[in-house]
Amino acid sequence: MLNTAEQEAWSFLSKAPHYAAPDEVEAHFGRAIAAFGYDRFCATLINAEQLGREPPTLARRDFDAWDARYWGERHVVHDPCIKLLRKSGRSFAWTDAKPLGDNRARAMWGEASEFGMNDGYVVRVFGPAGHEVLIRMATEATTTDPTARAVLESLATVFGTIMLKHWELQDDNPDYGVISQRQTQCLYWASRGKTDWEIGAILALSPRTVHHHIEAAKKRLGVIKRQEAVMKAGELGLLVKVG
Repeated sequence: MLNTAEQEAWSFLSKAPHYAAPDEVEAHFGRAIAAFGYDRFCATLINAEQLGREPPTLARRDFDAWDARYWGERHVVHDPCIKLLRKSGRSFAWTDAKPLGDNRARAMWGEASEFGMNDGYVVRVFGPAGHEVLIRMATEATTTDPTARAVLESLATVFGTIMLKHWELQDDNPDYGVISQRQTQCLYWASRGKTDWEIGAILALSPRTVHHHIEAAKKRLGVIKRQEAVMKAGELGLLVKVG
């Protein structure tokens, strides 16, 4: 029989793909990891060559103050977690990284404790088109329960994958205009004879996401075929290179 934490985890894993809004996904993810003692989290979009820069945030709960300190003090320069991230794509706890640090890193851990963050768990999620989502979870506990690691990794992987999907589709329902900026971009490159794969490479999207945007544009333009969408967008003066 599942205990309370396991029930929360199973509930999130089974229902997460069906949540309609990012806020709903965040709320249920937060409840799931809280059952394992993790009360805060942050999901950021990164690339391997940009680990030293503050990345765009996909979701965040109670990480604002620490991140302001972390980047303000340039802790990224001596953070041993960066070493593990560069070395491998495997998930790890802060306690795994601490032995790799120097005196400056130990001072950083001390500051994190002042924020109520004594240990954390880091999961790297690899998405399409070279996207990577970094999920950081923190707890007041001094160590991460070894038996919880696999579950935390599963929860974070599903969470990161879904948040990345929402990020890719964020321009799909514009408040103004005939078609969204992302749809315009896709049709522009389609008018240049580019395939979904080629458009995805140009715009850093998965081919499946490109196809979704073009299908959405077809519906908004009231046409059936891709070429018809390109022609109508051209007639409306929408085929301009955006971004």
